[in-house]
Amino acid sequence: MITLYKTDRQGRIHYYSLDDRQGHLFAGFTFTVNWGTTLTAGREKVYVFETRREMDKKLQRLIQDRVSSGYRVLYSFFRNQEYRYLKPALRKAVVS
Repeated sequence: MITLYKTDRQGRIHYYSLDDRQGHLFAGFTFTVNWGTTLTAGREKVYVFETRREMDKKLQRLIQDRVSSGYRVLYSFFRNQEYRYLKPALRKAVVS
């Protein structure tokens, strides 16, 4: 799980959260993205992939896009070092 945030010019906080907990009936690899001005409501999209490699590439691309548009890391949790390859991209957006 990764939750990113940024503040716009009007002072509103925008959240972007990626989560791989959700399974999918017809595909082996999936993750969910939620975004909006609150953590509990907003828009949601489920990405479905045939291979782990496709999913990993999409995760990296989404994180890089968000970080380059000003998002910072609010929270991240990785189980069993599964997504350790994402840590360098996230380090650029860590709040100090």
